[in-house]
Amino acid sequence: MLVHKNQFALIIGVGDDLPYTIDDAIKLRDTLIDPGLVGYPKENVILRTGKEADRAGILGAFDELREKTDQDSSILFYYSGHGGKYTSQHKFYLQPYGMTAENYATTWVKAEELRDKINALDSKNLVMFLDCCHAEGMLQSGLEDFYGLAQKLNDEGGVWVVASCQDNQKSWRLPGDENSLFTECLLEVLSGKHTSPFMDPKITITDVVEYIFEEVPRRAIRVLNPKTEEPIQQQPFAKFQMSENVVLSHFPKNIDTHEAIVADLERKADKIDERSFIKLLQSMEIIGRRDHAIELLEKHERAHNDADLLNALGDLYKGRYLETNYEADGQHALKCHQEALELALADEDGEQVFLNAINLAFLYLMLDLNKKQMRDYAKQAHDAAKDYFYPSPDKFGTMGEACIYLYRLDEAKEHYAKVGGEGGIRARMKIYQDAHKVYTTLYNDNPEDPFLKFLETTLLG
Repeated sequence: MLVHKNQFALIIGVGDDLPYTIDDAIKLRDTLIDPGLVGYPKENVILRTGKEADRAGILGAFDELREKTDQDSSILFYYSGHGGKYTSQHKFYLQPYGMTAENYATTWVKAEELRDKINALDSKNLVMFLDCCHAEGMLQSGLEDFYGLAQKLNDEGGVWVVASCQDNQKSWRLPGDENSLFTECLLEVLSGKHTSPFMDPKITITDVVEYIFEEVPRRAIRVLNPKTEEPIQQQPFAKFQMSENVVLSHFPKNIDTHEAIVADLERKADKIDERSFIKLLQSMEIIGRRDHAIELLEKHERAHNDADLLNALGDLYKGRYLETNYEADGQHALKCHQEALELALADEDGEQVFLNAINLAFLYLMLDLNKKQMRDYAKQAHDAAKDYFYPSPDKFGTMGEACIYLYRLDEAKEHYAKVGGEGGIRARMKIYQDAHKVYTTLYNDNPEDPFLKFLETTLLG
């Protein structure tokens, strides 16, 4: 499939005393290269299982991957097997085929070695899935130079690491299942089984993380640990540095569905209700017709008299501005959100007031406009969100972001803590990205900055 020509994967299933990890790896490989599911070119997927997944095989596979890929490649790395921790040294490692307690010093793959192999790749888009015990520890301590690993990535790239469980948890295969719980959920989302009908022909890393974070603990807790007779606890963990949402799978046949929606609704766009009209705009954007969606919305008779539609139009222009950096798009977005804000104030629509006001603060910052007006919009957004009756991640995220503009960082932490406690993973990721962009633009882009560390722990932990 042409769309996947520069997408690659390295898949490792160790086997040894966990024979099902080989099945995990083979099933993932087969899913990725199946043209009816994902469609990676077969030659782009490197598989190492059993005896081929010893230390030399794993490290050599990274060298092979380095030769195949370039800076524009997207790379998926997957490991299924034992993950260990030497408690006395607090060192984490992958356990290749043939490793024993006696020969570990010459057969293990330390987390630091894994980090160095990843650092040697030129790719700007890296996604790692670790399906092993102590997976979070590998990520948190073994790959402690995570941000250093990502330093070579420019503003067009990203690095994601998704661990199957917390440091003190086991990665389970549930009774009767062919694959591990984590891998089973990963296979489901990559092949599009997580949603029906598809609302997008793409499966992104955000889709994957959202699904895994919800499904793994939900299924695990239904089963009793045979040793403790208590419900199994398995909570995945993710860490990332990114500026784009990496696409892992495409489903071109689903584009037909959206083309059918467009064919049905576009001809009667001036007659359908607002919900159907927004559905039409979403389908147009999905099939690559965002410019036409903007044109259609600009001409719609209700667009400039409806705060919701103006907000949608502003978001379309804002998305194009962030993608292209064309100032004209930024100015169009600004105008739409200003008009939407005026309408929302006249209609006493509190939700649209804070949504548009915070967008205006963001655009004033990105377009390098008057900072006092930026702060005024931020205060307006904060106060409108505070007065809005219904609690939601959008409400608390808006108040948190507003406090960053106003340099009320302690208060911002209080609001983001509520998002972290109540928001779903997708909402938390979006709010994190906005907060991170605003803070690093205004104050400090050092990844060790305490406030950035707080955002990461609270919204992504």
